[in-house]
Amino acid sequence: MANTGYSSNPGDFETIARSTVPSELAVMQALLESERIPAFIVDGGIHQLHFLIAVATGGARLQVASEYAAAARRILADLATGQLMLEEDDKTLHEPLEEKGAVPENKRRGRALGAALLFFLGGS
Repeated sequence: MANTGYSSNPGDFETIARSTVPSELAVMQALLESERIPAFIVDGGIHQLHFLIAVATGGARLQVASEYAAAARRILADLATGQLMLEEDDKTLHEPLEEKGAVPENKRRGRALGAALLFFLGGS
C-alpha cells in the first residue's frame, strides 16, 4: 500500500466549523472554495426549516476532506481574527486574480469580500 503522506484514509471528512446559522457557514464555504478547497455544509437545509432542530443537533456543519483540514482551519482562523478584513485604502479588489497556483495572503481579503457579496446578493 502506497503512503500518501496523509494520516487519514482518502474519502474521510472532518468537521471544521459548526453553527446554528447556516448562512455563516455558507460564507466560510465560499471563502474556502475561492482558495480551491472543496467544502460542503451538512444539515444546513433542515436547520433553515426547523430552527429548534439546529439547537438540538448542535447546528449545521462545514466539512472538508481530511487532506485539506489543516489548510482550511488556518484560513478560517484568519477570518475569525480579522486578518481578511479590507482596509479603507486596500486596492486588493482592483488587482487581477492569478489563474494558477496558491492565492497570496493579500488577495484572500478581496476574495473573502467577493464571496460574501456573491452569497448575499445572488443567493445559494
